[in-house]
Amino acid sequence: MRLDHIGLVVENISEFSEILRDLGLEQMTPTEVEPIQKVSGRFVLAGEGQEVYIELLEPLGEESPIRNFLAKRGGGLHHLCFEVEDIDKAAKQLVEKGFEMVCAPVESVGYDAVFNRACEQSTRIAFFVVSDELLIELVEKGH
Repeated sequence: MRLDHIGLVVENISEFSEILRDLGLEQMTPTEVEPIQKVSGRFVLAGEGQEVYIELLEPLGEESPIRNFLAKRGGGLHHLCFEVEDIDKAAKQLVEKGFEMVCAPVESVGYDAVFNRACEQSTRIAFFVVSDELLIELVEKGH
């Protein structure tokens, strides 16, 4: 596993992006809608020469799974995402270790769109509860 990104829930992606620009983080993807997860997202390169991103997530309406997180906590750290080569195998291993899977592997068209990736096999993601404070996301990038 390799850390891919750190997910933050924000009220407004554009406003939070300006804060990150003020901190010197200039390289950002366009904002893309992820219809399956009901969020808008943008990735911000965490530093020069790094391949770790900060993912900004904004809920799309009241149906978004992150709407409650934003309402209860005011946003902030939501998840850590780790890249894996075989998401089904990695997911099974985490379940065997006692992690609770809250979202089985699904396609993430938004991830591929935001990075302008044309893949025969789409990127897939899955989510696991670690504690009341944090989710773990796995990502298997499309090929």
